[in-house]
Amino acid sequence: MGRLIRIEVENFKSYKGHQIIGPFHKFTSVIGPNGSGKSNLMDAISFVLGVHSAHLRSQNLKDMIYRSSALQQTDDNNANGINSSRSPRSAFVMAVYENDQGNEVTFKRIARQTGQSEYYINNVQVPYSEYNQALEKENILVKAKNFLVFQGDVEYVASQDPKELTRLIEQISGSWEFKEEYDRLKQEQERAIEKSAHAFNKKKNTAAEIKVYQAQKADAEKFEALADERRQLVVQYLLWKLYHVEQKTQSLMDEANGKKIAANGATDDQHSLEEKFKEARKQSALIHRERTKQELQTKKIKADLDEQRPALISITEKIVYLEKKLAQTKQNGERVKRDHDKQTEVVSTLESDLEKLGKVQQDYEASLPASGLTSGPVLTSEQIAEYEACKQQVSIRSVDETAQLQKLQRQQKLEYENVQHKKSKLDELKNRLSQLAEDKRQTTEDGNTLTADFEETTRQLEARRQQLVSLEQERKTVHQKEVELNEKLQETLNKLLEAKTEQRESDKEARFRESLAMMKQVFPGVHGKLADLCRPTQRKYDEALAVVLGRNMDAIVVDDQKTAIECIQYMREQRVGSSTFLPLNTLRVPQINDRFRNHTRGARLAFDIINYEKQYEPVIQFVCGNALVCDNIKIAKQICYEKKEDVRAITLDGTVIHRSGLITGGRSGVQGPKQWSQRDVEGLTRTRDKLLAELSELSKYKRMGSAEEIARSDCVGLEKQLAVLQDEIVRMDNSLAAETTLERKLVGIEEEGQHVQQEVLSGDQAYQEAKAKLDEVETVVEQIKQAISVVEDQVFADFCAKIGIINIREYEKQNFGLPQEVMEKRNQFSSQRSRLEAQLSFEREQLKELSDRLEKLEKMYANDTASLTQTQKEKTDLNNNIQKLKDDFERLNAELEQQRNMESEKQQEVNQLRRDLENKGKDVENYLKEMAKFETEVEKMHSERVAIFRKCKLEDIELPLLHGSMDDILMEDTHERVDDSSAMEVDESQRSIRSTDWMVEVDFSRLGSEQRAEGGTNLEREFQEEIKRRSEELDQMAPNLKAIDRLEGIEQQAKEHEEEFNAARKEAKEAKERFALVRQKRYKRFYDAFSHISERIDQVYKDLTKSRIYPLGGTAYLTLEDTDEPYLEGIKYHAMPPTKRFRDMEKLSGGEKSVAALALLFAIHSYQPSPFFVLDEVDAALDNSNVAMVANYIREHCSNQFQFIVISLKNTLYEKAESLVGIYRDQEINSSKTLTLMLEQYQS
Repeated sequence: MGRLIRIEVENFKSYKGHQIIGPFHKFTSVIGPNGSGKSNLMDAISFVLGVHSAHLRSQNLKDMIYRSSALQQTDDNNANGINSSRSPRSAFVMAVYENDQGNEVTFKRIARQTGQSEYYINNVQVPYSEYNQALEKENILVKAKNFLVFQGDVEYVASQDPKELTRLIEQISGSWEFKEEYDRLKQEQERAIEKSAHAFNKKKNTAAEIKVYQAQKADAEKFEALADERRQLVVQYLLWKLYHVEQKTQSLMDEANGKKIAANGATDDQHSLEEKFKEARKQSALIHRERTKQELQTKKIKADLDEQRPALISITEKIVYLEKKLAQTKQNGERVKRDHDKQTEVVSTLESDLEKLGKVQQDYEASLPASGLTSGPVLTSEQIAEYEACKQQVSIRSVDETAQLQKLQRQQKLEYENVQHKKSKLDELKNRLSQLAEDKRQTTEDGNTLTADFEETTRQLEARRQQLVSLEQERKTVHQKEVELNEKLQETLNKLLEAKTEQRESDKEARFRESLAMMKQVFPGVHGKLADLCRPTQRKYDEALAVVLGRNMDAIVVDDQKTAIECIQYMREQRVGSSTFLPLNTLRVPQINDRFRNHTRGARLAFDIINYEKQYEPVIQFVCGNALVCDNIKIAKQICYEKKEDVRAITLDGTVIHRSGLITGGRSGVQGPKQWSQRDVEGLTRTRDKLLAELSELSKYKRMGSAEEIARSDCVGLEKQLAVLQDEIVRMDNSLAAETTLERKLVGIEEEGQHVQQEVLSGDQAYQEAKAKLDEVETVVEQIKQAISVVEDQVFADFCAKIGIINIREYEKQNFGLPQEVMEKRNQFSSQRSRLEAQLSFEREQLKELSDRLEKLEKMYANDTASLTQTQKEKTDLNNNIQKLKDDFERLNAELEQQRNMESEKQQEVNQLRRDLENKGKDVENYLKEMAKFETEVEKMHSERVAIFRKCKLEDIELPLLHGSMDDILMEDTHERVDDSSAMEVDESQRSIRSTDWMVEVDFSRLGSEQRAEGGTNLEREFQEEIKRRSEELDQMAPNLKAIDRLEGIEQQAKEHEEEFNAARKEAKEAKERFALVRQKRYKRFYDAFSHISERIDQVYKDLTKSRIYPLGGTAYLTLEDTDEPYLEGIKYHAMPPTKRFRDMEKLSGGEKSVAALALLFAIHSYQPSPFFVLDEVDAALDNSNVAMVANYIREHCSNQFQFIVISLKNTLYEKAESLVGIYRDQEINSSKTLTLMLEQYQS
């Protein structure tokens, strides 16, 4: 086999420009720190050998091209001749390979920015297929990736289950190529076998059917004779039934026509009364419109007047507020002016200190040239090389002292930072002392202001409280009167409602009951009123459930929406009023919340205290919802107000707390019927209007609530302000009686000052201790430096003599930077300047804020003064407007009273005509109701007749006819077209009859005289029993009437199924042969690879695990779960480390698993091995002993025919390599670089 000589890359990933990596020997290790680009070398080898970019930690090919984030274009680079360029547009990797004949072959792959690849062999571009074939000739299989192991592959192989191991060997062996064809041919074989079996079953079933149909033919002939007898009997029964239906229909139609004539006469009288009623109502409406117009004008003026009053109060309050605000603004401006002057002095002081510091630093910098700091001699290139060599020798001879010196210098730095921290803290404490002195002065000044504010706020609060008491008293008086008027109004409205209801109750209920009974007869889907379909579980819930059901108590429950529409049409035709219908199948039922069932003691769901049949559950759930029935109002309030549940709560006496929070009173007990005269109703109406007028008058006083709310808000604000001021005094109530709050605060400042003084002393002591510790460390550092200086003097003796210096330290001090004391001094200047500039910036910000605030207060004072003047003018204009509105309101009120008297007189006339019209309407309704009853019966008879005809047509029963035929009978209703005038005179029931009155006349001559005279149930029962007896005989026979016709078809099918079976059997045989051939190919390729790997795995594992203590090593072997078709099931891998018992792979330790996985990878690689094997950190999960075993194995098996390239971070492995390739990161150009080293020359 050949071997990989080197890799050349250009702008590939982290490798900038053109670089040569190698040469690679029999056992080469690639080493380098994390992030240097080791794995990118692995990607480069994989890339040039054709591995897809998805396996190379990249999304696409353009990610392979080098992109430097460190490319900079600076003046320094240009001065040094370094030219910046754009990012490269392409990258390539070239592998130089030596084949068995010793000839070098180059494989090159280029990645373009466009995402395309180009392939070259010996610098000649070739297509990928040719490129891949050339690699396969050298046994480098790209699909199987038999030449590399990626980072993490060992852990992945160690954790594989048997099925995954099978897939791995399929890829290595190449049997995976037959999988698609294998699956396809297997499905074809299964389908062919299934088709053959199905054809055989059809052939078998057809033969059995022939025998069955031969027996059924005889039974069918007997059955047809008996069926003909039954058919004649059914025709006789239907003729009898049709005869009597037509006789009864004619009788009912005669009675309906009589009722219709009487109804027409009563309707004419009703029309005459309607004309008179319309005229009277028209005149009443004109008067009402005029009165309403007058009321609107009055209400508008009243509303304007009511709106002006709060505005007047608001303007008055605004004037008071502005006057108070002006006084407060003036006081605040004086205080801010004093603070502004003080802050100006602070800023001036800091600016002076900063100027002095700058002058001191300038003087120090000017004195530096006189200190004698001159540069040392200039060295030639040879002297620089000699200096570097000597420096390296000093580092080797004083390695321990250098390490100790670096450690102590780090400690010295920490101690120095600690000293600076202590010093900074000490300075902060001294500044705090100064701040406390300023706080003491400020507190004394604030005390005087606090006392003045407290007294002024107390005075304002007392005045506002007196005004609030006056407003609250006025509101309570108005509210009490409003409650009394509302109670009287509610009582009056209840009496009016009861009177009007009692006047109509008896007639209305009677009509409703009759219409409901009729609808139950006509429409089967009508169940009845909801109140009749449910009952409370206990009598004490009667009143509460009546409130829950509400208007739904009289709702009618029906099956579906269609029935409801039919009932509505019926009630409209019968003129029996209106009603609510609840269809069971379309109600949108709310979800019952189960948590309300045990929510509060004394409350339960209304849904749970009603008895009903199961079929009515949706409608009960719909009307009840989540309403709760409570024992008393206290429980209801607890649920709705305290627990804030969004439900409707009803008490046992009928009181309701709605979901909005409103409460309505309970229902009064059921009283006996009362007779109300029209005179009483008119008196109640006048009382109602009077109470409404008084309530309207009271509403203007309720608007005064805005002034009360303003006063209350002011009181709350003043109380909060007063509480803040009082807090300083109340907080000191437990102190000595002679001490005031201000004095106590001053004492607190004094105590804090003493505490800070103690902290200053303590901080100074800590500072001295830290400084002493720093001195000790510096002494030790100096001693170690002396020791290193001795070594330097010995090594650099000749060098110092050549360049004419006393010692090397003098040269380094002169050429490598300023003395340490100069740097420290400059740092001190910089630190002091930064601190002063930060403080000056802060104080200037404070001064600017005070200046802005002072300017804002002055501007606010000017604006408020102008606003006060404008508001006083608005108050004068508003008073004049209110007086004008009062005069207009009194004039319009007198005119409105006259309009009301005229309207009342006209309304009495309209009411009398309405009563006469209602009485006449009742007469018309009674006639129409009786007429509709007869027409309904006619419709039922006609429906029965139509049903008989359609039954005959559906069941193919031939009735004897005198005229027409059964083809004239339609299965759906079709309305005859009539002109508009006739359509207005024909009702729906008659039109329905005509629509199905086909041109068919039945021949009743076959009916005897007894059958014509007898129309009762006895004869019908005899007909039905005889028909039933014949039907039972026919049902018991149950022959197959199609057996005769079917027998010939079944015999023909038998011949076809025989031919189909022969063809399917031949197809199944051919499919089996094709599948067996592919199966054999797949099995051979898979089993050849498995046999080789199985034979090698034990020896490889022994080589990896053997040692001086266990020279035989461990044991490993593979077993197939399915020996017939091993690629369909898993392969179990067992490994037993030395001295360990047999156990599953999952129970091995991490290192043992990794060694076992490596053994498997090496064994797999031995099957069709590539000339080289690249391993990326396969020892990552191994301990040192296992790493040593792996290194020994590689060392033993590497040869000129088998080359190992291993990426590793562990010296136990790479120190046994033949050569090293080191990879490091060049930070200046942000690129990976490589070094090579032959270790063989250092091995003895």
